[in-house]
Formats: sequence, structure tokens, C-alpha cells
Amino acid sequence: MTGASLQEHPQGHRQGQIEPPTLPEVVVRVLGPVEVVGAARPFRRAWCLDLVAYLALHPGGARADAWVTALWPDRMPPDATRFSTISDARRALGRALDGADHLPRSVGRLELATTVTTDWAQFRSLATARGMDAPAAWAAALELVRGPLLGGLRSSDWAVLEGLVAEMEGAIVQLALDVAEHHLARQDGQSAERALRRGLRASPYDERLYRLLFLAADCQGNPSGVESAMCELVGLVSGGVGGPAQTPYGPVDPGRWVHPDTLAVYRSVSRRSARRPLLQSSSSDAQMRRAG
Repeated sequence: MTGASLQEHPQGHRQGQIEPPTLPEVVVRVLGPVEVVGAARPFRRAWCLDLVAYLALHPGGARADAWVTALWPDRMPPDATRFSTISDARRALGRALDGADHLPRSVGRLELATTVTTDWAQFRSLATARGMDAPAAWAAALELVRGPLLGGLRSSDWAVLEGLVAEMEGAIVQLALDVAEHHLARQDGQSAERALRRGLRASPYDERLYRLLFLAADCQGNPSGVESAMCELVGLVSGGVGGPAQTPYGPVDPGRWVHPDTLAVYRSVSRRSARRPLLQSSSSDAQMRRAG
């Protein structure tokens, strides 16, 4: 319904059953180092950030036994610790525009208000976009990925055990692959590389991303980019012994470390002679890419 039609039929709008959605006022960012955007003030006590991150990823709320076990899996903290953690988290998050707490008071169960969301929820919404504007939405979704997921928490084992990390990584990698293929089909290697690099921030060892990264570099007419990407991958999977391109015993043979499918894609676009080792000069390029 347009703004004009709202003015023409104000009474019908008031009586309608569709309510305007509650806009988020606080965003808990978990697709990288965890941080809270829109909080009233910084957290002052340990574990507050962990509590808010846990609740944000459990929008249906959580019983005390669930969130306490998630934060302190090996011990039961004193009541004073638990109560002070909740209290400080509530004060730090502050109140919504309507005056209600972002972390409402309750008995036996904690649940964040609908004024709080996550960048993970935003990612999922953007990733499902369809139509002519979908590529822009997909790019915006990948821009939300900042680094290792749920970084900086005191305890994030719960996210692994519940499958949340695997779900996030899987969705991010799949979107990065789909977006990269979309751009490669249009001979846009630069946009494809940008999407793949975002995927690697969440899942740096996923060789599917590197296979398309080779193709993206080749699409840009950048043979050194192909070699740099392979050096980077070998450095990761070999543990970085002696640097990304070689070990103390000499140059690394990528065939020893990477999946055969990855090696096949690399050889299909590499201009390096099969008898020559990976160039050490490419290792600095790989290091610069990871730093960027």
C-alpha cells in the first residue's frame, strides 16, 4: 500500500489487521568479532556480551538452565554472578523508543525484545532476495561478514554444539559461491573475487572458494593472482611452515596438500610450468591479500 493510499483510506488502515513491523534498534553483530550496535552504554561485567549474543541467536528465548550451561559449561556460577550479569546486560542494552527494556524482566526465562536483531538475521533476509535487485542484496549480505564467526566470546562452544556455526558458515559459503558464479558468467572477475573473499572470512579452508578464486583471477587476466591464491591455500593447509609458498625442505608441492579437484582447476588456468615450483614471490602477495 502506497503513502497516497494510506492518506486516502486512513480509517481502513487503522482497522486493518496488519501491523507495521517493529524495526530493530539494536543489532548484535555475530558474523565476525561480536559487538552490539545501538546499546545505551558499554557492558561493565564479564559474560554480559556472551549472554546477549546467546539470547540474540535464540530469538524464542532461553530458560535459565540453557543459557547458564552455555556460558559456564564446566561449573555452576554463584547466583550473584548470574543475577549481576543479567542486570548489567539489561542496563547496557538500555530501553527502546517506547520505553520498554530491550531485555525485558521475566521469571525463569530470558528473551530479548523484538527491537533487537542480529546481522545473521539480516544476512538471511538479504540472501533470499529475488528479482532484478537481488545481486545488490546478495552483495550487501556478504558485506556483513567481517571475520571468524562469533569472535571474541569467552565461551562459544554452545554455538558449535548446536550447529549454529556450521549453519552460518554453510549459508555464507553457498551465497559466496552463487554470487561468484553469477559474476563469472558475466565476465566480472573482480566482483566474483570480492564475494569469494567475504566467504573466506567465515570459512578460510573451504577449497570450493579457492577454485572459483583461481577462475576469478584468470577472468581478470591476472596470472599472478592465480599463483597467489594457490600459495595462500597451501600456506593454510600446510600449517604455514616456512611461509605460504615453501617449507624449510624446499618449495611446496600443492598436489600434496589440496584436493584433486582444486588442483585440477588450478592447473587449468595456471601459466606456470608443471616442473617449476610455486614462486616464492607470490607468497608476499598472498600475505597482502589475507591482511586486506
